[in-house]
Amino acid sequence: MQHSPTTFQAASLGMRAAAPVAVAYAGIGLAAGVVGAEAGLSAAEVGLLSVLLFAGSAQFVFADLYTGAATVLVATVFLVNLRHLLYATALSPRVQHLPPGARFLIGAQLTDETFALASSLIGTRLHHGAWMIGLNTGAYLAWIGGNVTGALLGEIAGTVDALGLEFALAGMFAALLVTQIRAQRARVPMRVFVALLAGAVMVLLDYWQPHPLNLMIATAVAATAGVGARAVRRRAVREEAA
Repeated sequence: MQHSPTTFQAASLGMRAAAPVAVAYAGIGLAAGVVGAEAGLSAAEVGLLSVLLFAGSAQFVFADLYTGAATVLVATVFLVNLRHLLYATALSPRVQHLPPGARFLIGAQLTDETFALASSLIGTRLHHGAWMIGLNTGAYLAWIGGNVTGALLGEIAGTVDALGLEFALAGMFAALLVTQIRAQRARVPMRVFVALLAGAVMVLLDYWQPHPLNLMIATAVAATAGVGARAVRRRAVREEAA
């Protein structure tokens, strides 16, 4: 008989699953820490910012805008992070059975990459809230550690830039996409279609007018197209069966 994992075991499995994200977050966090130090933030301030904000793109934005108007800073960070509403909406039905505290913690720590990992495992792991909390916590700790280290090494920013850390985020997303496709082979055409469409829309929007909302628009367009294509396919299957 197969036993359900304990809370500690589920959290440990989640932190183990976060390993590829944690490696990338440590590198990107290092770059974010350097940028924060160059903008005049101390290592303690960079560390506090990474603890409270925990959003890579928004933290880079903060470093650029924190000396300006507070309203512009708050509005920009809000827009950059608005996409997390989509992630929370997608995961919400899967965590309704969890206690309010667990749901709050999962939502507060959710990121692009942990959502991508959780999406590939929905229905097999997410029923145990500790797994998702462990996944998010592993990424969270790596992000904080990378930021503080980067801030402390801010005076050698040129050396850090030479490491090519700017490719870490794109490489991580590519690896997560490949992992999802291999895990669910039956859905390969649909996943590839949605990924390519989202990328194409994002490139076109950024070419026309770079804006923080472009990511949300590209995500919404690709997701809507994916849902529509799946509905058409299911209708065709039903008609063939009839």
